[in-house]
Amino acid sequence: CDYESYDFPVIEINDNWILASPDKDVCDKNINKISFISQGAFGTGLHETTKDLLNIILTKIDLCNKKVLDIGTGSGILSIASAIIGASKVTALDIRDVKDEVELNASLNGIYNIETLVGNALNGEVKIEENFDWIYINIGGEETELFMSFIKEHLSPNGKLLVSGLVEWSFDKVKSIIEYYGFK
Repeated sequence: CDYESYDFPVIEINDNWILASPDKDVCDKNINKISFISQGAFGTGLHETTKDLLNIILTKIDLCNKKVLDIGTGSGILSIASAIIGASKVTALDIRDVKDEVELNASLNGIYNIETLVGNALNGEVKIEENFDWIYINIGGEETELFMSFIKEHLSPNGKLLVSGLVEWSFDKVKSIIEYYGFK
């Protein structure tokens, strides 16, 4: 796929935020734009669960001076949105090498506080020692199940968890597992 010639559509996240190509002009001063060039990683904002999480991150939670871990970051769009609205540090984790895409899209938005880690954090290939105020996981039910102990271990005492990307047929099972770990 030739990413340089791909015409990324404008994605309306909500009434005040859009996700768009860097060359897309926004004339309405009430609209904030996240500049984005899709290079093939998951999480472009086209998928409903990613768009929903973007809306929550940009409008419903306070991330000012908070540390965020984005598990299965893909394109890094959730990490970028978190940094834009004030997260002090964002760690973007993915098993696939998405570092260049995350860093490119972060730089398009003047964001330089995202650390991208590539590898398997569950088997120790990637070491994460710190705790986080917010952890997001938007990758699927089986993966969420696998990460629950890791999440519990790396979430600060009053930290919050955002889970998305679940499919209907596994939703109840994954919800039960999440509740088993003490989350609502």
